[in-house]
Amino acid sequence: MKVTFGVHLPPEGLTFTQMREACLAAEKQGYDLFTITDHFYPMRETSAGYPLESWTTLAGLAAVTERIKLAPLVSCVGYRNPALLGKMATTVDIISNGRLILGIGAGWHEPEFKAYFGRFPTVKEREDALEETAQILHSMLHEEKTTFISKRYHVENLVNQPPPVQKAIPIMIGGSGERRTLRTAAKYGDISHFFANSVEEVEKKIGVLKEHCRRCGRDFSEITLGTSRIEGGYFSAQFRDYIEACLGLGVSMFIIVVRSVGASAAETQRRFAEEIVPSFKA
Repeated sequence: MKVTFGVHLPPEGLTFTQMREACLAAEKQGYDLFTITDHFYPMRETSAGYPLESWTTLAGLAAVTERIKLAPLVSCVGYRNPALLGKMATTVDIISNGRLILGIGAGWHEPEFKAYFGRFPTVKEREDALEETAQILHSMLHEEKTTFISKRYHVENLVNQPPPVQKAIPIMIGGSGERRTLRTAAKYGDISHFFANSVEEVEKKIGVLKEHCRRCGRDFSEITLGTSRIEGGYFSAQFRDYIEACLGLGVSMFIIVVRSVGASAAETQRRFAEEIVPSFKA
């Protein structure tokens, strides 16, 4: 099992120059993946400021890097028409020469939804949108033409050209909702990513995902499992044990979430690459 390590840096209060420097450093430090959030407003009151827009930032990062994979963690399906999102993702994959992971999620930020779109959809509406968007994107990335008609979306004879560099951009479904989100991951995800606070929670989510795969006839082994951990300033033996246990459960993608800013963020990113990653990549 190939183990992938990534670093996640929200672009809140950061300039593009700072994001570029962090991403280039991650590439030099040996990280496999660099991810950013997809938000228009700060995620919390303690955030450093308002963020850059996700997809234009990813396009810029794609143009200045060479090896590291890039992804939104994750892109809210309620913010862009799914066909447009597929075209944007394809273009970023072309700019990066095949290094994009297409992360999508149902969304949760109520003030952001209301400010930009006038209302906050219900949980059912957001989960329905996630599943339908995943279906449209999967078709766009695998089929010559895509037609999908529902009450929410109307896509007819869509041709996704020029094609992405990757034969099919990996779709990463982000979220841990057991009834709907993990079911969508079972149906359409190449990667299932979820935040978890304990090994026991990781194990539970994996069990739910396996059951959804069984019910929809999907081979569970086709799905890469990913999880994230928020940095806490230093990396203890328990932190290493957590990674080891997750890997034992079949998790092969592990992302460190950097919430600090400036020199502190850069130091956390560097230390994780030097102190933790080599132990699991030898």
